[in-house]
Amino acid sequence: MDEPESKRRAGRPSTAVLTPERIINAAYQVADRAGGDFTIAGIARTLGVKPPAIYNYFASKDDVIAGMRGQLTLRIGDHGFDRLPWHEAVLPWARAYLEVLGRSPGTIAALATHPVDSEPASIADYERIVQSMLRAGAPEALVVPALVALESFIIGSALDALAPEVNMRPERSPEVAPGLLRAEELAREAAQARGLSMARGNFEFGLSALVAGLRVQFTESYKQ
Repeated sequence: MDEPESKRRAGRPSTAVLTPERIINAAYQVADRAGGDFTIAGIARTLGVKPPAIYNYFASKDDVIAGMRGQLTLRIGDHGFDRLPWHEAVLPWARAYLEVLGRSPGTIAALATHPVDSEPASIADYERIVQSMLRAGAPEALVVPALVALESFIIGSALDALAPEVNMRPERSPEVAPGLLRAEELAREAAQARGLSMARGNFEFGLSALVAGLRVQFTESYKQ
C-alpha cells in the first residue's frame, strides 16, 4: 500500500525557508542591479517566490528599505562612540561606512533618500554619535548639521569611487588647465605613496579636513 502523500513530503523542504534576512540580502542584490528603482517583484524573482510571499514579512518596499538600512548599520559596526571621543570614533566609522557602500553601490540612492526613523538600529547608531558629540561640548543645534555633513561626504565619496580614476584629470585639453593638471598629478602621487587609490586618498584628506573643521565649529560656537 502506498504511503500517504503528506508522509512522503515530510522532512526538509527542497527550497530554503524564506526569512527577513534572506529577503533583505536579495534586496541588496536587486538594488545593485536596478539602483534605487528596485521592486518587490524583482526581489521575489531573485528568491524564486511570488511577491505575496515577500509581503508576509514586509508590508511595503519602504519596509524592505528600512530593513536594508538596519542591515547597513550592522555591517558598519560599532566603532566606540560610547567610550571614545567622537572625533576618534568617527574615523573608523566613516571608513567602514564607505567600504560597506562600496560593496553595494546600488543601494546608495535607496538608503540615502529613506527616512531614518523607520529602523531602530539606525536610530540607536545615530544616537550614539549624537551623545558622543554632546559629551565633547558640541552645541546641540550643530549636531544634526554635523551628522548630515559627514554622511553626505561619505555617500559622495562612495559615488566618487565609482567614477573613472582619472575623473579630475583634464587629459583632452591640458593647456587650458595646467594648474588642475599639475594638482591632479601631485594628488595621485601622494595617494600612491600611501598605497591608496586616488579616490581613497581624496576621501582620507576630506575626512580629516571635515572632522577638523567640525571640531573648530563646535569650539567657536560654544564660545559665542
